Amino acid sequence: MRLVLQEAYAARRVETARYRFESWVNWVRAKCDRLGAVLEPMRKVAALVERHLEGILAHWQAGLTTGFLEGLNSVFSATKRKARGYRSREYMITMLYFVAGKLSIPSTLSH
Repeated sequence: MRLVLQEAYAARRVETARYRFESWVNWVRAKCDRLGAVLEPMRKVAALVERHLEGILAHWQAGLTTGFLEGLNSVFSATKRKARGYRSREYMITMLYFVAGKLSIPSTLSH
């Protein structure tokens, strides 16, 4: 079931993707009805796909991906690892702004 779901992402057009996702959801439901509780986790995944189908299809409609957010999360994780802990949440947030915002610390401070 997982492999068939992955194949739905190989569609080139939104109409094809919609058809594949809807077919997959119907197929999973039919199998779950027949086999019962053993496939309950897949029934939950099918319900999740159905609830969020329009958001999933936005990948084809608008070219949306989570690549930028994944990259930002990687930067944040590296910053937290380098620091090995901060004294307060405010210090950590400040450092994340410096790193993610590509800010430089001035060499001299003027008041």
